Amino acid sequence: MILSYYDRPSPLWRCLAFTLLTITLIGCSEDKTPWQLHTEQGTTLMEQGKFPEAEQELQAALELAEQFEGQDPRLTQSITNLAILHNAKGEPEQAETMLLKAVAIQEQGPKPQSAELAASLSNLGALYVTQQKFDQAQTSFERALAVREQALGPDNPEVIRDLENLAALFVRQSHYAQAEPYLKRVLDSRERTAGPEAPELIEPLNNLALLHRAQEQYDQAEALLLRALALKEKQIGPTNPHLLGGLNNLALLYSTAKQFPQATPVLERMLTISEEGFGKEHPRVAIILNQLGEIHRLQSQPEQAIPLIQRAIAIIEKAEGPEHSSLTGPLNNLALLYVTTGQYEKADPLFQRTITLTEQTMGKDHFRVERALRNYTALLRKMGRTEDAVTQETRANAIHEKNNPPVTSSPG
Repeated sequence: MILSYYDRPSPLWRCLAFTLLTITLIGCSEDKTPWQLHTEQGTTLMEQGKFPEAEQELQAALELAEQFEGQDPRLTQSITNLAILHNAKGEPEQAETMLLKAVAIQEQGPKPQSAELAASLSNLGALYVTQQKFDQAQTSFERALAVREQALGPDNPEVIRDLENLAALFVRQSHYAQAEPYLKRVLDSRERTAGPEAPELIEPLNNLALLHRAQEQYDQAEALLLRALALKEKQIGPTNPHLLGGLNNLALLYSTAKQFPQATPVLERMLTISEEGFGKEHPRVAIILNQLGEIHRLQSQPEQAIPLIQRAIAIIEKAEGPEHSSLTGPLNNLALLYVTTGQYEKADPLFQRTITLTEQTMGKDHFRVERALRNYTALLRKMGRTEDAVTQETRANAIHEKNNPPVTSSPG
């Protein structure tokens, strides 16, 4: 079987992201205290990648903070800053120790359910995600959500971030059903605070739609994407290039659901917007031409597909050069179309060029090289070149075995 290069983007979330460790300096005056000076110098050095010098400054700030009376927030901030440094240095265990210390101090303070405690718990959860300690991350994020919601209310932006963190954590583990209620809460909160027609709803609508797409709940996903698109159009107009993201999500949904006739007009609209917004020779136009051509190929419409993909290749070659990595998909797709129409002699050099470019840009053992080799093998068999086909298939099998080593069980 010949395989298409019509790859659909795999990441579900462009908007959801785990809470990142952050530094926030407390107060600022013309006459800075020694603690402020050490902290600011340490953070500047850390941003410059000068970790030993940064650690000296931040450690000095911590030693000063440990002398402050009462539950001074500068103490936990100094501890958190050092945790950030250890994480940047690739020392997650030390970072975890520091964050756990910050959490313990805040728990023992006069306000154990404070937003500051929630922030430390969120940071701890984000650190656990980087360590792939997902159960511990979930516990930290859930506790952060509960603390922050009690301290700030259910619609606070930081509460929304906690909800998004939990959703993103479950999505990362492909636990889509568990992510769904958190994303619905985000959408409900945005509707309460901003209204049902507000632009602020576009992001949560798209995220929830992508979740439904991952669960193959295409009707629900379509309704959400159409609503998000309508809000965006109302905000910026029907021809603004900033609509392309929402339109692309809709086209990908129809393609994933194999609803190719519905995808076609969406891609055609994207093409018109891109040509008018960026010019007819822009590389973004080439991407859409390739997508549209592939949709026509999947509908057995080679006459419509071939000129679109030929044009995409010409644009990329002119803009990016003849050896650019973005050529591999269109070259492969055009070769597939020539195979479909029996033009084997035209397909042959395109498959060879696809293989060479993929090896050059992605490495000789990349799975796409294997895919290109199998496509070429299928063509060679059609052409009766059995010996050459065996050679290419052997190369493809070797790559597959290297990337998928057999699982061996230990003797019990």
